[in-house]
Amino acid sequence: YPAKKHPLQRLIDRIREIFIAMGFKEIRGPLVESSFWNFDALFVPQDHPARDMHDTFYLKNPKRIEIPSFKKFKERIRDTHEHGGTTGSTGWGYRWDEKLAKLPLMRTHTTAVTCRYLTQLKKRDLPAKVFCIGKAFRNEAIDYKHLPEFYQVEGIVVDENANFRNLLGILDEFYRKMGFKVRFRPAFFPYTEMSVEPETYIEEKGWIELGGAGIFRPEVVKPLLGFDCPVLAWGLGLDRVVALCLGLGDIRDLYISDLDWLRRSRIV
Repeated sequence: YPAKKHPLQRLIDRIREIFIAMGFKEIRGPLVESSFWNFDALFVPQDHPARDMHDTFYLKNPKRIEIPSFKKFKERIRDTHEHGGTTGSTGWGYRWDEKLAKLPLMRTHTTAVTCRYLTQLKKRDLPAKVFCIGKAFRNEAIDYKHLPEFYQVEGIVVDENANFRNLLGILDEFYRKMGFKVRFRPAFFPYTEMSVEPETYIEEKGWIELGGAGIFRPEVVKPLLGFDCPVLAWGLGLDRVVALCLGLGDIRDLYISDLDWLRRSRIV
């Protein structure tokens, strides 16, 4: 048999080609991340359940992660959490703990990469369009639709003229090129407002959620970017999408050691 790429890798290659054709640039980031970039920068309060050990994989060593440029952003993030800072928000109304922000963990989403990217942008760099494809990790029970390690694709558009209609247009074009006809349903996510969930219809399964999207809240954008600007953002779990494309009812089947299945699997 000739060499053949795994279906998941073929999907990753296809998504990369689609985004590059749409004018996006790919960015990358570390798998081991600090709580600061993974949670605090996204305005997730330090007592949020998602930060507990039963949801997030924390590392024993190192005990703390020293964060480059931490001093530059520490006060902005702290003030935003405690009283809203300069964002016009009331914040969370608690005392922000620097030690908790430096805890090391396996990143729970690739949004941490786009947060880092925002800190590098200047007004002269706009408009900016980037995407990230990589692994994320969550301390979840393994079942037919959840794994503790999975692939995610994340994208943002930073543009002073961007709006919610632009976001829906980008998502519609992306999913259409992926072969999905989608509808959009209102949703809630902690760090975006307005927020939507793209869904596609699958025979015998009904409407299936494909990911989440929205416009970053000012409490996320202003401390990192340094000025107000619309940031369109979205994320997609790749394992679920490739399972849908291949007609798999259980995403664990993507990782079984079955050469016959790999040889039979069609091009995604």
